[in-house]
This record gives sequence, structure tokens and C-alpha cells, in this order.
Amino acid sequence: MNIYRKAAGAPGIPIVPMLDILTILLIFFIVHTEFKHQVSVLDIALPRTQHLAGEKGDNTQVLLEVASDGALALGGRKLPREELSSALRELLEHAPQSRLQVAAADEASLGALLQVLDTLDEAGLQVEQIPLRIHTNAEGENAR
Repeated sequence: MNIYRKAAGAPGIPIVPMLDILTILLIFFIVHTEFKHQVSVLDIALPRTQHLAGEKGDNTQVLLEVASDGALALGGRKLPREELSSALRELLEHAPQSRLQVAAADEASLGALLQVLDTLDEAGLQVEQIPLRIHTNAEGENAR
């Protein structure tokens, strides 16, 4: 006796009920989401740029520049290395509130920079508290 058996198909995943559940969840989250609004506790009126146009900046910064050839400039004035210590002492005497910054060119030798830092120490400045900037030539690095 031949009994006909239906071939078993691959079990499928019912996608339509899953889409229905995802749609319901999406609607639920959209409806119940609370969008945050910026709440200002204090009423603060911040100044605009036109209010600050007439104010002067901090003029107490003095820049000591070390060029690639070892030349020095203090406050925009070229200075021989021998006169640096006396110029620093004079600066501290006349403007003790001024803050010194050292800016060195990328090609400046480490020896010249160390001599400048030693001179700063001899003049009575705390070298570890003086900002040091080394200018790099970004175009030269890209050309290499």
C-alpha cells in the first residue's frame, strides 16, 4: 500500500507578524518620547562683540623670539645675545607685572635655545613657568 506523504518544506519565519510588532513599537516610542527643551534657570545677558570693540587686550605679554640663525628679539626689538640679560633685568625692573613668552623657529639650534633659557634663569626668571612655542613650517613638511 502506497501512502502519499507530503514532502516537508523548509520551516519559514513569519515576517508579517514581526513587521506588525515593529510598527507598533515604533509608534509607541514616537508618541511617548519627550524631547528635551532648553530650560534657562538664570536670566543672563551675555555681552555681544559690539560691546567689546573698544576694550584693550592684555598688553603685559612680552615675546622673546629666537630666530633660526640664533638672532634674538625682545618685544619686537632686535637684541644682541650679550645684552639679553641686562634687557631682561631692565624689563623686570620697569614692568614687573609683564609676562614673558619664548618663541623659537623650528630651525633654531637647541644650543641657542638652551643659552637663552640659561640667560633667563640668570636674570632671575623662573624658566619652568615661561611658555615656550616652537614655530614649525607646515608647508615645508608637506613638500618633503
